[in-house]
Formats: sequence, C-alpha cells, structure tokens
Amino acid sequence: GGRIFFSGGYNAGSLMVQLQEQNGRFTAQPVFKLEPEVFGATQHTPVLHANHLYGVRADGKFVCLGLDGKVVWASDSGQQFGLGPFLLADGLLFALNDSGLLRLIEATPEKYVLLAQAQILKGRESWGPLALAEGRLIARDLTRMVCVEVGQR
Repeated sequence: GGRIFFSGGYNAGSLMVQLQEQNGRFTAQPVFKLEPEVFGATQHTPVLHANHLYGVRADGKFVCLGLDGKVVWASDSGQQFGLGPFLLADGLLFALNDSGLLRLIEATPEKYVLLAQAQILKGRESWGPLALAEGRLIARDLTRMVCVEVGQR
C-alpha cells in the first residue's frame, strides 16, 4: 500500500511512512512513530504476515504489531528472546533466544501461541540468522552450528 516500515535498535524505535507521488516526485509522510520500548528491532528485521508485523523489541519480548502502530500482543513474562533470530514459514514463526532455546510460535494476531520449544544450542550469543530448507532449520551460536529437522516426514 505504498508504506515503508523502518525499525532500528539501540533506542531508535520504529517509524511507518506513507509514500506519495505528486508530479513525478515522491515524498514520505509519517504514519506513526514508536518509541523503542513499544517496538524497535535491535538485531533482526521484523516480518510482515497477514497485515501484522512480528519482531522482538528492546525488552526481549516477541511482539505482534498492527499496521496502525498498536501492539496487538507481546510474549508472556518469562518468554524472552533477546537478540535472537526469527523467521516465518507456513504461518509459523521459528524464534531462537540468546541461549539457543528454539520456540515455534503461531503467526496469528489473536494472541501469543507457543506451540513447542526445544533447547537446540547450549552456547551463547545465538544471534546468527536462521535458514530453512526442505524441512531442515540451520541455527548457530558463537561456537556451534546445528541442523534440526522441523518439517513433516
């Protein structure tokens, strides 16, 4: 719809702009601006799914954000994600926290739905981007890399 969402870490927060074209020139008009404690991605880019943005904010909680700039839900207390990576596949969010705990979350604006979790790495700084191919998820931390079967057989 001609909108661009910007999100940054280190207290940058986030911003949604609407692009408008007039006489061959484009301008960007702010739609909303959010403080980092509301929504701001320090390490990984938020993902757009079914008119909602999903990502991790500065306090380490996983958040679903409406395109109006309103927080729809945040992960429960104790469900911290830190700087860990996440990706979307088939309506599911794979999210890894800093210590290598992988969580499978339903990508729905209804509520935070944790479907499963498993400790797949035991190192630290599990910040590398995730990769998914043919039902196999690749994740890494500072010292190890693992390949985990996550698809149906």
